[in-house]
Amino acid sequence: MSVPFRAIHYFVEVARLQSFSRAAEHLHVSQSAVSHQVKLLESYLDKPLFVRKGRTVMLTAVGQSYFQEVVGALELVESATRNVKENDTRQVRLAIHGSLAVKWLIPALDDFRERYPNIDLTLQMLTQDGQFDSQWADCFITTQPPGTGYQRYHLYDETLKPYCSKTVWAEAHRITDPAELARFPLLSAISAFANGKPGTDWQRWFEKVSLRLPKTAKVHHFSHLLLAAEAAKYGQGIALLNEFMTTEEERKNSLFELPFHSIRTDDSFYFVYPSSTAKSPGLEALGDWLVTLCRNR
Repeated sequence: MSVPFRAIHYFVEVARLQSFSRAAEHLHVSQSAVSHQVKLLESYLDKPLFVRKGRTVMLTAVGQSYFQEVVGALELVESATRNVKENDTRQVRLAIHGSLAVKWLIPALDDFRERYPNIDLTLQMLTQDGQFDSQWADCFITTQPPGTGYQRYHLYDETLKPYCSKTVWAEAHRITDPAELARFPLLSAISAFANGKPGTDWQRWFEKVSLRLPKTAKVHHFSHLLLAAEAAKYGQGIALLNEFMTTEEERKNSLFELPFHSIRTDDSFYFVYPSSTAKSPGLEALGDWLVTLCRNR
């Protein structure tokens, strides 16, 4: 029997996603087709590759060892194929959250293109963190870096600071007591903390200085930081924002930082890509540039 290459490809997707159903979605096939291919590979190897734990699947010791060797080989084939196709122009596809791209990355892209004119960078909008499909993107900016088969580089730890419009700032920047900020409408982003409840960001901000969010505080809720930032720009209150979610132009003209303490969220951002492509000139150049961009923020 010849080596079942399709089964190996399906095995790699299940191992990466730890789910037969999610692997099926990525491969655009049925879950039964994925299960069949994995069983075919296990039969070929005469060894179990997965064990089930609730709704997730985990690699066996043999499966883990096999995955580490196979995933690198598959990605080398993909990388070699792309290199032949791309000739002198290095094409790099970066997956990133849309809001982070709009506020932080896109305004800086002219500098990247000037430094690396032979790199054709394509931005892919990441809709769900933890997706690492090499058929869709070559590298990713994520808060959930995979631990196996990937290189990862720390970009920054997310910190939230109070920002507001120029009108609100004119009054609020004179305040020295953090408790008095509750006199203004507080704009809260639910997504600021994983599994956080509405208002968690402001609750933690007050708790850092041994205060409680007053029950009388007027808190307006938004699903994402981007929405809270826009509301703050229009003078609707004070928002706790990640500096990377504000542009240089906004910080000069429409979003002003108040002189108070900051808080850390649960998120750190990483630039990640498959270990097998770590020596790709395009990925190395992009990684170095991103790290420098964050350090110079």
